[in-house]
Amino acid sequence: MVKDEDMFEAYYQCCKHKGGSISKVEYSLSARKDIIRLVDEVNNRTYLPSTSITFVVTNPKYREVFAASFRDRIIHHYLAIRIEPLLEAVFGDRTFNCRKEKGVLFGINMLKEDVRLCSEDYTRDCWIMKLDLKGFFMSINKPLLDKLLVDFITRYYEGADKEDVLWLTHLIVMHRPELDCVRRSDPEKWTHLPPNKSLFTNDPDCGLAIGNLPSQLFANFLLNILDWYIDTELGLKYHGRYVDDFYIIHTDKTELLNSVPKIRQILRDRCMVSLHPDKFYIQHYSKGVKFTGAVVKFGRVYPANRTVGNFTNAIYRLNKARDMEGITKCIQSINSYLGILIHMDSYAIRRKILGMIDSRLYEYLYIRGHFEVVCLKEKYKKTESPWRDRGLKVYYAKDLNDHELILEDDE
Repeated sequence: MVKDEDMFEAYYQCCKHKGGSISKVEYSLSARKDIIRLVDEVNNRTYLPSTSITFVVTNPKYREVFAASFRDRIIHHYLAIRIEPLLEAVFGDRTFNCRKEKGVLFGINMLKEDVRLCSEDYTRDCWIMKLDLKGFFMSINKPLLDKLLVDFITRYYEGADKEDVLWLTHLIVMHRPELDCVRRSDPEKWTHLPPNKSLFTNDPDCGLAIGNLPSQLFANFLLNILDWYIDTELGLKYHGRYVDDFYIIHTDKTELLNSVPKIRQILRDRCMVSLHPDKFYIQHYSKGVKFTGAVVKFGRVYPANRTVGNFTNAIYRLNKARDMEGITKCIQSINSYLGILIHMDSYAIRRKILGMIDSRLYEYLYIRGHFEVVCLKEKYKKTESPWRDRGLKVYYAKDLNDHELILEDDE
C-alpha cells in the first residue's frame, strides 16, 4: 500500500530544480489535497495518467516530445525512487546517460581513458568503432519491456508497496499518451517525421514517450542487456554507451568487425531493436572520434561543430532579447553550454563566441573568469514572486528537511 508520506517525498523530488515553473506553482496551490487523493487512486487502482502536452523540436533534427502533467510526474518520481537503486545495482560503469555522477563529461573522459589504456599510453595501435541504434525510443517493444521490468521488480524489489510498484510500472510502460494529449506545435511540423518516428503513426505496441523520466530509466534498463553482452560474452572491455550511441575500442580491427553481426543478433533477439545501417564508424584512434557532442583526439578534446553552432545560436537569441525575462533565460542557456565547454580545449572558441554579445547587454551582465560563465548583475535579479501579479495568495513554508517552498491556497 502506498503511504501519504512516500508520495509527498516524490512530490518534493518532482519540485526540485523547477524554480517558478507555471505547472509546479499551479499544482502546488492544491498540492496537499491532491496528493492524498493521488495516494487513494493508486491504492484503489483507479489512477490513470492525465492529459499530456506534445510538441516537435526541430534542432538538431525533428523529434516528437511528450511532457506529462505535473501530477503524473509525481507518480514517475515515486516509481523512480523505488526502482532506480535496483537498476543502479545491475548497471555497469559503462553507461552514462541519466545516472548520478555520470553524464556527458563522464562519458567523454571514459572514452579518453579507454583509448589511453587500450593503446598502452599511445604506444600501440588500436581502433575505435562507433555504432548507433535505429529509431531507438520509437522501436522499443512495450510488451517485451513490460515483461522484463515486471520480472526484474518481482525478483529484486522487497518494499511493502511491491504490488503497487508492479502495477504502476505496467501502467506507465503500456500507456499511450498520444491518445490523450494537447499539441503545442504547428501540425505542419509532424509532416517532417517519418511514420515510425511518431507515436501517432507508429505501431501501438512500440515506442516510449521521449521527455518522460520513466522512458529514460526503462530504455537504459533494456540496453543493459547489450552492455553486459559486450563486456562479458564478447570480452571487449573498452566500451561505453550514452543512450543508443555506443563505442568499442580494441587493438584488433578484425575482431571489432566480427563483433558487429553478433551485436546485431543480440539486439534483435533479446531487445527487439536494430542497429542503424548508415551510422557506422571505425578508425584508428589517432583520427579521433565524435561522441556526446565532443571530438576526442589524441591528447585533446574539442567541441563538435553542432555544439559550437548551438552555442552560437544561444548568443544570437541573447542579442535579440528585449526584456529581462528573455535575457535571463538566454544567460541560463549560454551557461549550460559553458558548463560543458570549459572541460574541453575550447578557450579560443569561448572567447570568440562570447565576444559576439551585443555591447548594449553589458549594462545587465558581465563575463566572469576566463570566459567561463555569464553573470546577470545583482540589481537585475528577480527577487519578487512573479505570482503576486496574478493575485494569488502565497504562503511560504519549509519542512524539517528544508525542502522547496510549497504554495497553498487559503483553505
